[in-house]
Amino acid sequence: MKTSEDRAMKETLLGLAIILACAVAALVSGCGGGGPAGDLTASGGIGGSGVTVGSVSKFGSIFVNGVEFDTAAAEIVVDGVAAGAGDAAAQASLAVGMRVRVEGPFTEEGAGQAARVVYNEDVIGPVGRVEPLGPETLLLTVMGQAVVVDPETALAGVAREAIAAGQVLEVSGPRDEAGRILASFARKRADAYAAGDPVQVRGNASSVDPGLRTFRVGELAIDYSLADLGGLAGADPAAGELLEVKGVLEPSGVLLASSVAAESLLGTADAEQASVSGVVSRFASLSSFEVSGVPVVTDAGTRFLRILPEEIGAGTGLLVTGSLARGVLLADTVQPTAPVKVESNVEGVDGGALSLVGLPGLAVAANDLTRIVGQAQSFAEIQPGDHVKAFGTSYASGRVVAARIIVQKNPKPQVALRGPVGAVSGATIEVLGVTIDTAGIPEEGFSLEEGGPLSRAEFLNRLRVGDTVNLNGTLTGATVGWRTIALAN
Repeated sequence: MKTSEDRAMKETLLGLAIILACAVAALVSGCGGGGPAGDLTASGGIGGSGVTVGSVSKFGSIFVNGVEFDTAAAEIVVDGVAAGAGDAAAQASLAVGMRVRVEGPFTEEGAGQAARVVYNEDVIGPVGRVEPLGPETLLLTVMGQAVVVDPETALAGVAREAIAAGQVLEVSGPRDEAGRILASFARKRADAYAAGDPVQVRGNASSVDPGLRTFRVGELAIDYSLADLGGLAGADPAAGELLEVKGVLEPSGVLLASSVAAESLLGTADAEQASVSGVVSRFASLSSFEVSGVPVVTDAGTRFLRILPEEIGAGTGLLVTGSLARGVLLADTVQPTAPVKVESNVEGVDGGALSLVGLPGLAVAANDLTRIVGQAQSFAEIQPGDHVKAFGTSYASGRVVAARIIVQKNPKPQVALRGPVGAVSGATIEVLGVTIDTAGIPEEGFSLEEGGPLSRAEFLNRLRVGDTVNLNGTLTGATVGWRTIALAN
């Protein structure tokens, strides 16, 4: 981690970012330590030692953002209610995929001590529409919220292909720059909504009308005329304010709120350590952007891991780690959350997929959610000979689906491939359907992705099917000369 002097120097660079954050906060609940934003939890929390926001990836104790947090003494809070303490309570109340806030310190080596783990649902309500986006992905409307479900979504009580209109779902996940919830967890609560059943939503308020006592979250209209507003800083919700709303649905589809309360993603404005995974929700410049609504500042000391600064923009999935000062995340490290990266020149365009020069066996698919940026604004504008960088996910079906494609109109010799190893046979490996003979990689080209060098023998002895590797090479004609290969830690 950086020294206190480094942090002090970085804080002097906040400038306009702090002003912007305070301006936004002033519209919401004020800039500083008052209210929920000033404490790690409503009842006080653990001060400024550490805060982590991300999805649970596995248990034993609990893994979030690549850190294993010891939960032996942790208090577990679900939807504002204490659910016990310790490992047993964590495993009984939480599930893989749930997006949580972990309060407690952590180390660069990936070990943490959780004092409290907080989970709040992002929406609980009936499904209105189900729209397939390719064979893997669904775009749902859940009580006026756009929700994306794909094979990365941890599902409970329902299979992806069985999700249907009318079912009541609980959904957890970050929102993207368009306000869609990228579901990391979804659970079926009921086959149908019954009048009077409680529902809830968490999101930013818009279209606030104090006269009519109404506002919206996403496309959901909310009537707060009878609601308990004790959890708000002001007399009414503020436009842009992150809120949790509970109530019941009227036959018209309007949510009649019983309570409206301000929410704080991080639970504090200051922390010595902070880690947030999510999507770039606003991008003004590399030194002024937001991840899941949290302002981020970078400087010359920020390390960009597996991503170049110029590859970051609205819609990029990022994990940012650093410290928190007055609500602004001072980034020590920035890395992509997309597990797959592919870079090469376009060989062909077939329907909704790209084939790439030097990478036979690999097709990069796009859907209606794929962001196309750079020198093309739509998939239809991508042509053979263009140079592309695609960030996305590979599925068990063998398909690679891009979340973001950066397009340049001039071919380049650079080739990159990051993804899971599908097969190993001696020095030959298969990555995302591409066969690679590592015998051609120089001895000095083997390493750990975030560590030191390895010998060729050490690398191959460690390598297992399912491991993630990161390769870089150069095109000569249609052949790639691979220069480096790194094993993900």
